[in-house]
Amino acid sequence: MLGSCSVKTPSSEKTSKALPAEPAKPSEPVAPEPVVTEEPVAAPNFLRAEGTQIVDGEGKRVTLRGCNLGNWLLLEMWMLDMGHIRDQHAFEGILEKRFGPAAKDGWMELFRSNWITKRDFPIIRSFGFNVVRLPFNYRLLVAEDGPLELRPDAFKWLDWTIEMARKHHLYVILDMHGMPGGQSLDHTTGRAGQNKLWTSPEQQERSIWLWQKIAEHYREEPVVAAYDLINEPFGDYKTTNHLAPLVSLCDRMYKAIRTVDERHIILFPGTHQGLEFYGRPDEQGWTNIAFTEHYYPGLFGEEASVDSHSLFVSRTLPFRTSFLERMQTPFLVGEFNVVFEKVGGAPLMRYYYDRFAENGWAATMWCYKLIKEGGGMGKDNWCMVANREPMLPVSIEKSSRDDIETLFRWYGTVPYEINEALGAALTQAEPPPIYLPQLPIFASTPPAQDPLTGWQASDIRGALPGGQKVHSENDLDIYGGGADIWEGSDQFRFTWKPVAGDFDLGATLVSLEETQEFAKAGLMLRRDLAPDSPLLLLNVFPNGDVALGWRSERGEIMEQKKLGRALFPVQLRMRRRGDMVDVAYSNDGKKWEKTQVRASDALGRNASAGLAVLSHDNRVLTTASFKSVLLTR
Repeated sequence: MLGSCSVKTPSSEKTSKALPAEPAKPSEPVAPEPVVTEEPVAAPNFLRAEGTQIVDGEGKRVTLRGCNLGNWLLLEMWMLDMGHIRDQHAFEGILEKRFGPAAKDGWMELFRSNWITKRDFPIIRSFGFNVVRLPFNYRLLVAEDGPLELRPDAFKWLDWTIEMARKHHLYVILDMHGMPGGQSLDHTTGRAGQNKLWTSPEQQERSIWLWQKIAEHYREEPVVAAYDLINEPFGDYKTTNHLAPLVSLCDRMYKAIRTVDERHIILFPGTHQGLEFYGRPDEQGWTNIAFTEHYYPGLFGEEASVDSHSLFVSRTLPFRTSFLERMQTPFLVGEFNVVFEKVGGAPLMRYYYDRFAENGWAATMWCYKLIKEGGGMGKDNWCMVANREPMLPVSIEKSSRDDIETLFRWYGTVPYEINEALGAALTQAEPPPIYLPQLPIFASTPPAQDPLTGWQASDIRGALPGGQKVHSENDLDIYGGGADIWEGSDQFRFTWKPVAGDFDLGATLVSLEETQEFAKAGLMLRRDLAPDSPLLLLNVFPNGDVALGWRSERGEIMEQKKLGRALFPVQLRMRRRGDMVDVAYSNDGKKWEKTQVRASDALGRNASAGLAVLSHDNRVLTTASFKSVLLTR
């Protein structure tokens, strides 16, 4: 369920004719500022991580609820309804080509002076929020190339935000949304198509140095709730090549920050591969840290449906809660949004804020402000405020200097259409009703971890740690996670013994919990414990389908043949004689459906044989109950 804000698609007066060298002060709002009626939440001292909770200086739990100030200090062009422009780099390039480098910088300052102004902070408070996550481009602070030297006005906008937040009793999470060299190929880094952070020592050193400078600047600032090290470090979206560099870089940034600042929480970011690759914070020597991920169920390739959200609630939330309990680490849902009214809209947003708070998690929705060509809020919304009036018909590529200036100033003065449905849902005393189908909630930690006698157990390739309940020498329940035994690499729980040459392996599979339709349990012969090992697998699916799968050579794509369908309990058998392996299944122990295959040379004579179990969803564990397990060698 890990998401990215990368592909979101949402369905004035001129005061001078010349572009000012220095940006004007934020304009007064046209609409009156809303009145904040609730008692503000004070920020008297530093927040810190304590177990799985965020607490204040007195040890009192603090629940952070808020939003992102996106498209301000790092532009995402869809949020300006200029999706034909690739990214901020291209946007600035157009301004520079038309008006020159110095004027381009002035244009960007004028934009920043108007996208967020002092009128916005009371609105944020009126939604019941007490924190803003502040995404920024590293280029706001330091030149893209050249020496490690801060810009003269590097902290101008971060400082201004913190002062406004202090005035309105809000915390600030500093989020480096765009990293030196780019942390993914996405436009949300400020420059799409580059992904140099993971391979460039120079860009890594720039990142470490910059975070140390930020921490040095804000080490005495209690309004800053946390440092969010890297937004969405997704690499090339295809491989895991960035994971090892990510762990190393975060460790080095953490250590650099800690040389000047022991007080602030440091947020370690999740990827599409989760968080588990970091290991235990206490074993890494990391203190006062939290983890963060972004959740967009039903978006970015998933179906926008109520079922998507039910699955998220029943699978992702328990899985992540269990992990954080084991790690004893707090958590920030740095971005999330329901968007669609048909799946739950504003009431579901309230539900998520409440669920996150029950876990002690901080949460900041994406996003605060959005500009739409036609204006208005509509039914399906990414934002808290939008332009009430239609967008001015101005082209960055073609319109005059005066018209572009008018547009930029309009961003700060346009009357807002406020998402009143969301505001009401978030602030009313009782949460509005929602409808989510009740799905089974499966275990994400094993109900038992009884010791095994004679057998060994391995969670292959980072499968969710499993376990077993041992009823007798030959009867046991196995709790297994893992994504699949398929393609060229496997992830599952394997309970095994070494075999050399011929063997007989038999068991009765009494039941298999349907965590997913392609969950599997059965008998396996495997060359070794490497994820890409050659193997033979006789398995049963939750619906009773029986299949034989094999990988003849290391790393090859697996093949599979369906053998039929059985009723639980089903008896399974695997026998090796020389190079031939017989597999069979039966419902009654009398009539057997048999298949014979030749073991490949790569499978070898010295191998491992035993019981394979996987949930087909590595957030949860399935339970496979076996009886009469017997291996003779």
